[in-house]
Amino acid sequence: MKFRRTLLGFLFLLLSLICFSQSDSLISRNNKSSNLKISFNSSLIYPGIRVGIEVPVYTVSLTKNINRGKTKSILKERFVSVNSGWYHHPGFHDNLYFTTEWTMRRTNKAGFFTEFNSGPGYSRTFLGATTYSVDNNGKVSIIRSAGYNYALIIAGGGLGFNFSEKRKIPLALFYKFDILTMFPYNSTVYFRPAMELGIIYKPADFIKLLTKTRIVTK
Repeated sequence: MKFRRTLLGFLFLLLSLICFSQSDSLISRNNKSSNLKISFNSSLIYPGIRVGIEVPVYTVSLTKNINRGKTKSILKERFVSVNSGWYHHPGFHDNLYFTTEWTMRRTNKAGFFTEFNSGPGYSRTFLGATTYSVDNNGKVSIIRSAGYNYALIIAGGGLGFNFSEKRKIPLALFYKFDILTMFPYNSTVYFRPAMELGIIYKPADFIKLLTKTRIVTK
């Protein structure tokens, strides 16, 4: 009996908090353009390049009332991004990889943003040195485009500045740090850090999709 009363009291408190924390919201659907990305891609000190497309999925425009009538605006965006990357590690390999990622981006009123991303992918490495094979008869031959295929998982985060928020310039600068997890690698898992420094181009009319936008005022 005592447990039942405690449970009912907890549920009542929870419902009260939900009711008192309700905010005005408006949900709309409109066509949003996809973004293009290009960046200098580096695995430690080894140079490369990365390009991709960000497809918008969901947007939340949040406005909070704070002290003395001031407001705080936050834009939360969700994308599915398709990317291809490459870096060159002299004497070891060239790595060409493709990923599909879920990206969560949070932008403040001034235009500064943070983001987190993760997703699966595929990696193909090409060995940096000449590779030979020997058959059962002792014949030696050169293997062209020798390398390995791996499944890949990418996860990371970054920060940047969106010029379109204040200056109406359809560009954003960003820096990202990712961890590439490739497997199976010699019957185990291989971790590879990668860094990006690049730009996001936000064209007005490129692969436009119907996207849900939620406007919330608290």
